[in-house]
Order: sequence, then C-alpha cells, then structure tokens
Amino acid sequence: MTISQDLRIRLVKKVASGMSCRQAAAHFDVSASSAIRFAKLYETEGSVAAKERGPGKRRLDPYGEEIVSWIKETPDMTLQELSQRLSEVHAIRAPKSTIDDWLRSQRISFKKNRTRQ
Repeated sequence: MTISQDLRIRLVKKVASGMSCRQAAAHFDVSASSAIRFAKLYETEGSVAAKERGPGKRRLDPYGEEIVSWIKETPDMTLQELSQRLSEVHAIRAPKSTIDDWLRSQRISFKKNRTRQ
C-alpha cells in the first residue's frame, strides 16, 4: 500500500522537529521501517515523493510480433487457438486469460459484427 504524500511530509516534519523515527511511525500508525526510509529519503533527495513505476514486462512480449502476424493471417482466430499455437510453436503454456491481458495491453481488440459471425 502506498502511503500518501501528505502523510509522508507530516511524518518527516515530526522527525525534523526532534521526534524519533519510531515514535513518529507509532504516532501516524505506519511501520518504523517506512518512517526511517522516508526520513533518509528526505535527507538525501530533499523530497519524499513516491517513485514512478515503469511499465511492466509481460510474459508474451517476446512473442508479440509473431502473435500479431498470426492474428493478421487469421483475423477470426480465437484465444484458445492462439494458446494452442503458442504451445505448439514455442512450447509455452499461455492460458486464454494471459493472452487476453496481453492483447488488451497492446490495445488489440476484435470487433464483433454480423458479417463475421
């Protein structure tokens, strides 16, 4: 759980006013290790802002270009068929939910309409 910026600032101010990190942590009901970390962060960087997280790597990223090419070849390919093809070609197990999550992260969607049914 991320501790709010406001709480981090108030905690650092308490420590700066002479309260120990452990006392300030107990006062604001956060862990002592967090209070110590915020105090050190403020001393070294002058800020207690949360670090930005980069984009996560997905398990199917190495096979992305190939998956997209399969979809272009066969636009009506199902998630189950993609899963089977990944299993056959690369010997990896990729459930339908994993493939669906990866497709969503790549903003690839399949528009259902009457002509394709």
